[in-house]
Amino acid sequence: MDPDEARRKVLEELARGEYHRDQGFLPWLLGMLEDWLDSLTGGAGGASWVLIVLLAVVVLLAALSALAVLRRSGRMRRDTALSVSSRLDADPVLSAQELRRRARAAADEHRPGDAAVLGMRSLVRDLQERTLLDVAEGMTAHEAAEEASRAFPDVRTRLLRAAQVFDTAAYSRHHVDAKSAEDVVRLAEYLAEATPQLREPEPA
Repeated sequence: MDPDEARRKVLEELARGEYHRDQGFLPWLLGMLEDWLDSLTGGAGGASWVLIVLLAVVVLLAALSALAVLRRSGRMRRDTALSVSSRLDADPVLSAQELRRRARAAADEHRPGDAAVLGMRSLVRDLQERTLLDVAEGMTAHEAAEEASRAFPDVRTRLLRAAQVFDTAAYSRHHVDAKSAEDVVRLAEYLAEATPQLREPEPA
């Protein structure tokens, strides 16, 4: 297949409906790239392979961006590998005490993934009940851990580690080990009894 034929095949493939939702942006982008490359080569068609590489890079970057958005929003979940929801604000809204009870039960039943998720959810719910944390829609575990560390700075490292374990259980193909899940559950149990270090209001 010569370069011109290869370029035509790529343009036909990328112009199909599944690669874009509208009929404006992608054709315009492809046209701009093709015109630019042709201007560099005098329209001789020698830039076809460069166009293919650039198109591959654009598609890859778009896919990575979409993956990041889905992961941040919590819509890309491994709920099929868990028996519980991985959303921090999952419905029905359960009390922190009930979530801790379920987290402990999951750990005792050797379900570390469920235990880690329930442990983090109970931790977040507990801080929410105590008005120490405002859970916004789409909030990530790392955002919640950073916010919680303001009231509990002494356990900031443990909070961030718990968020990482939560992400592994909720989004990764890797399994959470029993010790990591137990650490999350114990942290939730500890914070339920701990006194926050609230900052004094600054003088006017």
